[in-house]
Amino acid sequence: MRTSLRKLNLGGAALVLSAGLCLASDPTAISGRLSGKILATGDQRVMVLSTTGQVEWEYPTKLAHDVWMLPNGHVLFADGETVTEVTREKQVVFQYRAAEQKGGATYSCQRLADGKTLAGENSTGRVLELDATGQIAFTLQTSPSKVGEHHNLRMTRKLDNGHYLVCHSGAGVVKEYTAQGEVVWQVKPAGALAFAALRTPQGDTLISSLDQIEEFDAQGKKTWSCSVQEIPGTKPRNLTGLQWLANGHVVAGCYQGYKDGEGFGLLEISREKQLVWGYSQPKGDHSMMGVELLTPTGGALPGPCLR
Repeated sequence: MRTSLRKLNLGGAALVLSAGLCLASDPTAISGRLSGKILATGDQRVMVLSTTGQVEWEYPTKLAHDVWMLPNGHVLFADGETVTEVTREKQVVFQYRAAEQKGGATYSCQRLADGKTLAGENSTGRVLELDATGQIAFTLQTSPSKVGEHHNLRMTRKLDNGHYLVCHSGAGVVKEYTAQGEVVWQVKPAGALAFAALRTPQGDTLISSLDQIEEFDAQGKKTWSCSVQEIPGTKPRNLTGLQWLANGHVVAGCYQGYKDGEGFGLLEISREKQLVWGYSQPKGDHSMMGVELLTPTGGALPGPCLR
């Protein structure tokens, strides 16, 4: 692995400043303008944050990488041991636990249109579709992978075309697979680790790789990027989970996001690399990789959720 991977054991994880933003001076505040509540992962929990950054709801987990607000108000998350769905009353209504746990079992999840649940099984390098009872209905074996490795996979997503977008974190490559396992598209992002990828409505692919976020077109040509070094006056670190908004903005989570009391756990940036808002709580959760911006009342945003 590259040096950065040795320094960062991702167990378990924008932008010239707009005028007047208060960054790390208030460790409990949202800096900038937040349009809705936030669903996010923390060190040992998933949570809903208010527009001022206060915890309104939480559920204890292992170190979760991925989290979704479902249309019915339930929360779906992957925490390295299981993929679990809980109600807001904290009742477990769905759970899948991988037989192989070595290296970290399941780091990503997605509820599909047909009601099945996608699970990225890092421990085996498999992408699975699970039925409502948690039984495996489909298996895609990806490569490279080695049973028990910590960095086989990070985020995996099923696309509208029926293909699967897979981040091979240790290999530093993002691949698009058909259901038969054929690789039809791939890129190697410039950052330290391929963590999250999503396909935008324009057909581009947005990828986070700790050091930066990059966008690639259908031919694999880079069309946009924002590195952490491009952000004067701010010190974001380890960009991981992603959400693409309808206005083109990008929401990101940050693994171990603070250094010397400065940094962000969560942030939103514009296409012009302006910080829209940032969540900073250096004495709180340090590994807020999964993130989803919600409506002001805490529901999922209208339209498809791209994250």
